[in-house]
Amino acid sequence: MTGGGRVRVLLCPDAFKGCLPAAAVCAALARGVQDVCRAAVLSVPLSDGGEGFADSAAAVLGGTLQSCAVHDAYFHKKTARFAVSPDKTTAYIEMAQAAGIQGFDAKRLRTKNATTLGVGELLLEAVQSGCTRIVLGLGGSATTDGGMGALSALGAVFLDENGEPLAPIGASMARVHAIQTAPPFDALRAVRLTYACDVQNPFFGETGAAFVFAPQKGATADEVRQLDAGLRRLADAYRAAFGQDIRETPAMGAAGGLCGGLYAAFGGEVESGFSILAKGCGLSAQIAAADLVLTGEGRTDRQTAYGKLPARVCALAKAQGTPCALISGAIAPDADTAALGFCDAQALQTGARTLEDSMQNAERYLREAAAQVLRRFLAGRAQK
Repeated sequence: MTGGGRVRVLLCPDAFKGCLPAAAVCAALARGVQDVCRAAVLSVPLSDGGEGFADSAAAVLGGTLQSCAVHDAYFHKKTARFAVSPDKTTAYIEMAQAAGIQGFDAKRLRTKNATTLGVGELLLEAVQSGCTRIVLGLGGSATTDGGMGALSALGAVFLDENGEPLAPIGASMARVHAIQTAPPFDALRAVRLTYACDVQNPFFGETGAAFVFAPQKGATADEVRQLDAGLRRLADAYRAAFGQDIRETPAMGAAGGLCGGLYAAFGGEVESGFSILAKGCGLSAQIAAADLVLTGEGRTDRQTAYGKLPARVCALAKAQGTPCALISGAIAPDADTAALGFCDAQALQTGARTLEDSMQNAERYLREAAAQVLRRFLAGRAQK
């Protein structure tokens, strides 16, 4: 307890994808906590490298956000932002800012025609701003282009067997015969690249980028097979052009193979996006100093146990002996929250609320849920 007996509550949720960014989730939870008592509340909005990674990096690491014009996954112009560390040496880029799936009508998604061109534009902007390290958040992509788009923005030209340039999209991968590079590549080779990624899927194959993720991005069964064949061809082209064999390397299929393309050209290291932010803000120490931790996500199901952000937060809390409660948009029946170690769990979507209602009124329901969880926590502690 802090001075005067104030309870200390640490808020560290993920974004509620398609609904609220992590910072807004924190704000709503904080209001609920304060409705119950005059608690000492600390907000640490987190991300695993997907949606909200740049904003979370700026918020928890004390950096600033920088904007630039890029192309989205379907070549439309837009404004994207990335975070820059306080010392101006490190950029935290969220690939979903440029080539993300959010905002597109699911019925109109065609990943074979999508590009990571805008991600390369963000990388180039960060380098030109003087950053010598780039942490690239991989998640929430609309693309399966094996990194062709990003590398094209950085000066690569992908050629077919006749020496003609190819469009940097997934449908072109199977036709890549050779790769030429231009000066921007030299600038990237001097930069330390870290890929913030929480999946281990290979570049191609049954558990690769196409078969596992492309169906969620609008690919038909035939297109999935074509994209996988294209990724196999592209891996060979990368090995010939850059001398890097990514065929058996874990995580190269992240973000539709973007990780593999950049890794083949520039190398780097793969690290958990959650771990990067957690270490950067000293999350373990903050959890140890708290009386209660509140975390959450848009939907909790059995996949949460396999390293999703709330489970990672709960594991840190368990190690520090701090109770951790879960507040999520929805909690599936197959999610065993008690087995995960949560002391309490509450969903916004209940039998009396529809998904649409839960999303439209998420801030109000988050506030109510936080108040209910804190009341139960305080009541339980008073009985001890």
